[in-house]
Amino acid sequence: MIFLGNFLYSKDYIIVGQILDYKNNQPINSVNIYIQNTTIGTTSDIDGNFKLYLSSKLNDFNLVFSMIGYKKQILQLKFIEDNIDLKKVILIPRTLELESIHVHSKINNQISDISLSGQQLNKNIRGNLAETLSNQSNIGVNSFGFITSKPVIRGLSGDRFLIIKDGSEMGDLSVTSIDHVITLDINEINEIEIIRGPKTLLYGNNAIGGIIKTQIDGNPKVRVNKFRSKFTLGGESFNSGLYGSTILYIPYKKFQINLITNRSKTSNQTSPNLILDNTFSDNHNHKVGFTKYDKTGYTNFIYEQFYLSYGIPPSLEGHIDGVDIQLKKNTFQFNYHRDIELFDFNEFDIRYDYIDYEHQEYENNADYFSVSLSKKTYNFNLDFKSTNLEIGSRINYKKFLPGGFFWTPKTDELDISLYSLYKKTKNKINLLASFRIGQTSINPEIWWSFSNLDNEQVTSKLFQYISSSIGISKRTQKFEFDTWIMQTMKPPRVEELYSDGPHLGTYSYEIGKPNLQLEEIYGIESSIKYNDNFFNIILVTFLNYSPYYYQMTKMGQCHEPMILGDTGYPCAGADYIEWGSGSTGWLYKYNTQNIKSILKGVELKIAYKFFNNISITYDFSLVRGDDLTNNKPLSYINPTKQILNLSLLNQNNSYGFRFSKIHAQDRFGEFESFTPSTFLVDFIASFENKNQNITFQIKNIFNKKYYNHLSRIKSIMPEPGINILFNYKLFL
Repeated sequence: MIFLGNFLYSKDYIIVGQILDYKNNQPINSVNIYIQNTTIGTTSDIDGNFKLYLSSKLNDFNLVFSMIGYKKQILQLKFIEDNIDLKKVILIPRTLELESIHVHSKINNQISDISLSGQQLNKNIRGNLAETLSNQSNIGVNSFGFITSKPVIRGLSGDRFLIIKDGSEMGDLSVTSIDHVITLDINEINEIEIIRGPKTLLYGNNAIGGIIKTQIDGNPKVRVNKFRSKFTLGGESFNSGLYGSTILYIPYKKFQINLITNRSKTSNQTSPNLILDNTFSDNHNHKVGFTKYDKTGYTNFIYEQFYLSYGIPPSLEGHIDGVDIQLKKNTFQFNYHRDIELFDFNEFDIRYDYIDYEHQEYENNADYFSVSLSKKTYNFNLDFKSTNLEIGSRINYKKFLPGGFFWTPKTDELDISLYSLYKKTKNKINLLASFRIGQTSINPEIWWSFSNLDNEQVTSKLFQYISSSIGISKRTQKFEFDTWIMQTMKPPRVEELYSDGPHLGTYSYEIGKPNLQLEEIYGIESSIKYNDNFFNIILVTFLNYSPYYYQMTKMGQCHEPMILGDTGYPCAGADYIEWGSGSTGWLYKYNTQNIKSILKGVELKIAYKFFNNISITYDFSLVRGDDLTNNKPLSYINPTKQILNLSLLNQNNSYGFRFSKIHAQDRFGEFESFTPSTFLVDFIASFENKNQNITFQIKNIFNKKYYNHLSRIKSIMPEPGINILFNYKLFL
């Protein structure tokens, strides 16, 4: 938060001016004025006047003017004399977005970072996070039906990247299995960032793939000065999906209450000439937030309820009759923020989260559940921040409680960590360095004999880890360069250690490996960017090597149809099949393996703008993954893709076409199959008028039949054909 007053600097250099409303030429009070990428700032008074004092003369810098209800104004300035008089600064009213009044320093982003907000988010919005990100470089969609879609980033999936919701972990089981969903309602997202490089270690030790950071409606950093509301309505045709949300911001003196309710519902998904049974979903999400503000910070409480019911389709690769899942999640969150003056630190934050997650799995149309999975998460964070330094600590306790026909033991997990990020600039070169050090204890509760594991191996584990990263960057007038290296360590998950039983949704028998060690990955990324007023180009290369990489792999495959005959099943007695399990009397076995692996790739983005209203962008992304232990490609790597966007901008409206070339995936793992290439065309139109915005999309205009290599049901179902989407937002 910017202090409501001038910082304690000696008054050697001064910037002054008056801020006025574009429409009525009236002064604007309480505008945040600050120097970009610093915490040097002030606010305007009742007459719109401001004075900003600095202790040293800056060469080239950006001065930002930010106020709820107005478009952000950024001025490029340079001190020629000791004072700068800006005279009048005009702000243009904008009612479509609520901006944070708490403006903090942002330690440099990487060139490869991705940010979607405002119109860019509206033009990419889909029914879930993975599909919304699918048009970005080197991001694929891993799915078992639309509702279970999860992003794959540069060939990395599971918990090799983190999904953060307003600074907190999700607290669900989405990383543990393809049939478990991400409990994030796309209706409540107003910004998505993908963060890479040293900054990622502020959020976790296993962030080699980056951080997907989502900003949610109802964030306590957004304060309004009068009653405000936001209404959203949208849908898409391929699954008859419909969603809506209502958000109310209710201020009273130093207090503010935020009330949010979201609802979404879909029917079975379709593709050209096909309907995929049991792919429905029904979600409702309710949240209330209470915040008390004062001159140096705020205290905030949030309570949220999330309910979802959805179906897993029947298939030979999953449960043969399909599975219904009922899910609920309750979240309580406490946030305490203060602007301080302690040594060089100017921000102090305390965060506490309690997340109670549970889902139950039913065989299709059954009245009783077969599997129940529950996880309780307690998380406590403490952080100090300054312009160039952030330090913090986290205590995270999880309790895993399975029930029904699921043989992973009840387990307690405790993780304690310390972390820091440091920035230094010398000779116009920026240095970033970070680390995260901690330990994780995993304590299983055993009360039965395992079928495939040795009971003596299922014991308490203690993993000590350190992850670190260092990077450098340099900015010139038109060029930017950055490079970073990172080393991460990740303890195994509970199911990777101790699983020994059937998994209902995926119709598999999963076996853990109790002697797993820490997974280690070493990564490097280098980027260059050229930018002028009409043309920019970005080139990114990356490489990740792991001497100890986990993967859950099918132990074998019968090459004959598994149909019961007069002499029994084919492949009878095979040790890669668990006989006597499942509704048909057999299940394929999957076990956790550790291998040496390498992932490498390149990303190229070119953008050109001409006539001030026509823009063309081209994205090319490629990743290659190899299992060095077995000398074969890694499984489930997103294919090469090229995307060309052609857009016409007309005042507040925009129209455009997206042309996507998804290359064939002919490098696949042992139990995968070839996926052919495809070429898709989408149309996008967006209209903005005062306090309204509507986005209209037609995806796959020519109704092409195509397949997603990362779909676990591609053998029975291609991807959606022509799909019409709309998204309407109203701000009052």
